[in-house]
Amino acid sequence: MDKVEVAKAKALRGNIIGKLYACYGDDITVSNLKQLLSYNGYNSDREIRKAVYYLTGAQKEYVKLVYDKDNYMNSLIWLTPRGVNLAEGDEKDIGVVMDE
Repeated sequence: MDKVEVAKAKALRGNIIGKLYACYGDDITVSNLKQLLSYNGYNSDREIRKAVYYLTGAQKEYVKLVYDKDNYMNSLIWLTPRGVNLAEGDEKDIGVVMDE
């Protein structure tokens, strides 16, 4: 992976945290998240899935995903309290670039 791709992946993760923070208190589907991200130019299901996988991973747990085995895009996703801390700048992650 080159530096540009890495930077895009970090920015996508930050955008996901930002979008979920804007919706905090409500569970949304991955398809709703994808629609919100489309305004920032992100529309690849694969890239979104990879970013969500990173954000839900062990020792991270910034977001919670309730997986819909029939259709991934119908899975529910929301920000955890730790994800709120990341969104508010109280926590840092080298793999997530938040817009200032």
